Amino acid sequence: MAEETKKETEATDKVENAEATDKVENATGAATATTDKTEEVKEEKVELYDEVLPNRIIVGRNHPLSFYVDRARRVFRIEEQVYIQGRGDNIATTCKLIEALKRQKIAEITKISTGMNVEPYFNSYGDAKWGQPTAIILFTLKRGEFGKFIADYQQRKIIEIFENTDKDSSGVLSFDQVDGLKFDARFKSNQEQIKESKEFLSGFADKKELDLPGFIKFASILIHPLLKAKIFKDILSNDFGIEVSGGNRNNDD
Repeated sequence: MAEETKKETEATDKVENAEATDKVENATGAATATTDKTEEVKEEKVELYDEVLPNRIIVGRNHPLSFYVDRARRVFRIEEQVYIQGRGDNIATTCKLIEALKRQKIAEITKISTGMNVEPYFNSYGDAKWGQPTAIILFTLKRGEFGKFIADYQQRKIIEIFENTDKDSSGVLSFDQVDGLKFDARFKSNQEQIKESKEFLSGFADKKELDLPGFIKFASILIHPLLKAKIFKDILSNDFGIEVSGGNRNNDD
């Protein structure tokens, strides 16, 4: 009897130990799963902005003129003064860029500098040599009348939002209509942008409405210059039902 009791006790202990081990393994597995989910959430965090752009643009051969025009516009929305440099064969493209910015009142020329650039190099024997002189030109520009506002693609889409909201084709939007668009939340505006937008609207407090030029300026305040193009297009499509390149109109109703 004593031996049978001893065997039963040992068997019971083994079962309890096994159950305890299973609980520990289950708890460990749950903790691991929670950690994995946390890591997934971190990985899913979306970057809203492109990297900060320097206020110096060097025109090269790897991009078309339109690339530099767009880049200069984005920089001028942030910076008051910008330097644009061209050298050698790229001087002609640089001058075209400057003319485009002047014509669109994005920038004004404050200074033009020219010169020759000679760079050293080492030959196969390790001797220092001087390369061929290359002509360079440097434009110093200040922000123009329209330098701080959205342009081209972004402006066309903001105009489309204005026209869709202006159901009566009155040419103006009331403050209630503007507020209903929720630009600050949808375009992920920061507190400084929101504060500036409220100060801008206070200048129209007597009329309590915005015409199209005023609406574009208002949108320019709330749409960050470095907002990624994909984020901007996703907001247009998902929040405003606006058709974007590479996608279809997405209406909730």
